[in-house]
Amino acid sequence: MGSLLAGVRIAVTRTVERGGPLADALRRVGATVHEIPLTHIEPLDAAPLHAALRELAHYDWVLLTSVNAVERLAQAVREVGAESVMESRRLAVVGSTTAAACESHGWRLPTVQPERMQAEGVLDDLASRSDVEGSRVLYPAAAGARDVLPEGLRALGAVVDVIATYRTVPDAAGQERMLALVESGEVDLVTLAAPSAMDALLDALPPERASRLPVACIGPVTARAARLAGFPVKVESTAPTVEGWVRSIVQAYASRSTG
Repeated sequence: MGSLLAGVRIAVTRTVERGGPLADALRRVGATVHEIPLTHIEPLDAAPLHAALRELAHYDWVLLTSVNAVERLAQAVREVGAESVMESRRLAVVGSTTAAACESHGWRLPTVQPERMQAEGVLDDLASRSDVEGSRVLYPAAAGARDVLPEGLRALGAVVDVIATYRTVPDAAGQERMLALVESGEVDLVTLAAPSAMDALLDALPPERASRLPVACIGPVTARAARLAGFPVKVESTAPTVEGWVRSIVQAYASRSTG
């Protein structure tokens, strides 16, 4: 197992906290890993979320699509003193890491956690339920998040309150470091976990470099954005875990010796 990616130089673009497990897993299978965060999280004004949490008992569902949203919500729950109410809300989440983050705060197991790691999977699962129409949903999200979920839920008859709790912004130092490594030919593959990381990578590189730099994306939304931007997508993993993502990368390089 330790030499499956020997000689492959991979840039992991998540933040150190989120990218560490991926970087470690890639090293275990022999890859040379550069940890280069291309974005960082900026919290937004918590007042709107605090106001919603004071009315949390009136919400039937809490919708969470990222670990960052979970952490922002958990902090606000503590600040408002809404722990007991939060523990009884029905949760709908995207991805096993988001579910694990919820559990780490002692919240109930997600009522809805689709196998498909994307918004459409959540909507499919919710559409099959009888307790969505007429319900009220709290959706703490990133600024600029896709409208697929709130619009889909409204079409199912739910009332959805979308509250922007954080935004993802480019990391200038990471972009400069990435450019230097790519220009010097020291990167064979770049991992992308979100369209925001893809945007930051695109901004960091001359177009001719972007068109020749293979990327490994997790999830179809990020892969689609990367293709539209001109990146060659070498890996598109649909697995919702780090281990699954690494397996997809290993499989992509399994036949390299035969061309």
